[in-house]
Amino acid sequence: MMQSLFDRHRTWLAIAITLTTAAASIGITQLRLDDDLRGLLRGSADDFAMADRVAERFGTHDLDCIVRANAREGDILDPAVLGQLRELCDELRAVKGVSKVHSLFDIRRAGMLGGLLTALPRGYEHEDDPEVIDAVKARLREHPLIAGTLTSANSQSTIVQVRLTPEAATPAHLSLLAPEIRAILSRRSEQGLLDFELTGMPTLRLEAVASLRRDILVFNSFGLVVAVLLSAFAARSWRATLLACLPPLIGAIWATGLLALFNVPINMLTCIVPSLAMVVGTCDSIHFIEDMRRSARRGIDPREASASAVSRVGAACGITSLVTAVGFLSLAVARIEAVRTFGLVAAAGAVASFLAVTALTPLMASDSLWRGAHLGQSPRRIRRFACGMASWSLRHAWPVAAAGVIGTAALLLLAGDIEADNRIIDALPRGGASSRALAGLDRDFGGTMGVDIVVAWPDDYAWNDPEVTAVIERIHEIVGPESAMSPPVSLASITTSLSRRATRQLQPERLEEFVDLPSRSAVVRTRVRDEGSRQLEQVFDRIEFRLADVREQHPGWTIDLVGMPVVSARNIRQLINDLASSLLLEVVVIGSIIAIAFRSWLAGLVSLLPNLFPLAAVAAVLTLSGGSLDPASVIVFNVCLGLSVDDTVHVFSAIKRHRREDVSLTDAIRRGMVETGTPIVLGGTVLAVGFAGVIASSVPSLSRFGLLASSAAVAATISELLLLPATLLTAHAVLAMVAQRATPREV
Repeated sequence: MMQSLFDRHRTWLAIAITLTTAAASIGITQLRLDDDLRGLLRGSADDFAMADRVAERFGTHDLDCIVRANAREGDILDPAVLGQLRELCDELRAVKGVSKVHSLFDIRRAGMLGGLLTALPRGYEHEDDPEVIDAVKARLREHPLIAGTLTSANSQSTIVQVRLTPEAATPAHLSLLAPEIRAILSRRSEQGLLDFELTGMPTLRLEAVASLRRDILVFNSFGLVVAVLLSAFAARSWRATLLACLPPLIGAIWATGLLALFNVPINMLTCIVPSLAMVVGTCDSIHFIEDMRRSARRGIDPREASASAVSRVGAACGITSLVTAVGFLSLAVARIEAVRTFGLVAAAGAVASFLAVTALTPLMASDSLWRGAHLGQSPRRIRRFACGMASWSLRHAWPVAAAGVIGTAALLLLAGDIEADNRIIDALPRGGASSRALAGLDRDFGGTMGVDIVVAWPDDYAWNDPEVTAVIERIHEIVGPESAMSPPVSLASITTSLSRRATRQLQPERLEEFVDLPSRSAVVRTRVRDEGSRQLEQVFDRIEFRLADVREQHPGWTIDLVGMPVVSARNIRQLINDLASSLLLEVVVIGSIIAIAFRSWLAGLVSLLPNLFPLAAVAAVLTLSGGSLDPASVIVFNVCLGLSVDDTVHVFSAIKRHRREDVSLTDAIRRGMVETGTPIVLGGTVLAVGFAGVIASSVPSLSRFGLLASSAAVAATISELLLLPATLLTAHAVLAMVAQRATPREV
């Protein structure tokens, strides 16, 4: 029946595959890169609503490029040094796309003269009177809006905030604007007194996109080369190599085209989907080829062999694709939007890869080009290795099964203290210019990422009411002791040195950076270091605890702690709960699918240990390597379980075919391993080596993903060859003993 189906529809099937591949290829050209670093931790649609409203009132840090100027010799406050810095600020203001340049030249004096005179007098760069210079330096070092905020504690560096227009901060414009700013900084540094570093969210996004684009090209190409080389080694035939590699490649193209169809941008998570589809498709393709080789050795016609392979292997591949898709779909319960999106597109990619391999592999193999020996030969050493491990496992079934249970429990216990954490620098290439500048700002200026505390008061208070100032000063006292945060600045920073009469004479228009009259609100601004969401969450919890007392003392007021670091720190905490709930759902569903597919609850139960062991191994590797759960590492656990189930289903399918009345379970397992052992070892090798290449990524989070995914592939292969046979045989023996004891003995 299958043979006649192929004969009747070969042409239409080939046309459908060609058209689908062409459509996916066109879609790939429409893909876009996502440069929004905060999007990886975005939760629900309104998670950032408060932060966006604050940005509309007081401005946003997301548009600020930050120039760090370092004095090569002497003091950053020396006249000649500041003279060159002023020239730089004037040149940056003239750049198209720059809306504002903020530096210590814009700060007014504290006290009564603050409304009239700047803290740094005009002409200071030509000053040569030591007494005047010392007086100005003392004034700047004591100014609440400069010391620790715009200048470092050792007076060796200062920062200049270059705010871009919203249009200039888009990737297309920023790719031209950032090099222009860097060129200006490079030219100015040649004058000899200052060195410059450029960072800030716009440049960090640009560097992340450039690294992501490079990694997509390098690692997808690496995965393709690995698949081709390993297939050539296994097949020992260029025809068989083409047969093994072309269908998975088409599957990867289809999976990538789905990203364009769903309008999903490429980020550091979704960029994994093409490689994942490629390696999963290669594993299924190897199973198809091994089945057709066995048919060819028996003299079966290629078309009939292809149809038979679809009947035998195709069903198992279909089940594994379903199980893998369910595994990825379990991520739909995650709170993090990027994780949910990855789960959906990865599930669709798994199905697309299955359809491509199942349709194209038999279609190609049924052609006369691959008749007979042209399918290549199975590597005997690999088959003997796999069968040897399985036979050893069967001979020592009880101790191996017990060791598997104890080992899995021990690994889970070892990884029991694993926690969620996330840092921006982990999404950036190591050693990049922006990364180095980010680390320097964290060290000398208390951080780059902005955090705001917004105070809103009732109608019967004025913006300059003493009670408003008192509340803001209380917030300064709360934030000030936190070492992970920069000194706060606000309306209180200006009014502290003023009398009550002078405060009333202040014009709110000159304070729009800190006060918004229409909303009757003021903001306390600070920055936090990129110390990780776990530590920052503790900082924010302490602040929230103390702010609760202020709220209680001022009913009718609202005091909100907002900012992207706040939202991210709170969202990353959900990753552990998301992981636990999604994996629990996945394990239950996978066991149920296997039990239903093979009509055996024992199969569903036995599948748990071989598939839980790789998860425990990955968690242990993550713990021992000093890592923590972030969006990329969370994905590995679901990838790991989905991939390990693939071989389990193929083994069960082979055992079921050989399990007849006159064949013992032990012999059926051995025969099943003869069929599936080679694909299991080759597939595990493809996955391990392919993912190991990602370890070389300059992006720490992607590098960690490669380490964990490669470890998962190795653990899954060992689990299928050792734990699965022993567990299946042990469970069957236990059930037999239970049944024997439950049956009354004959007299």
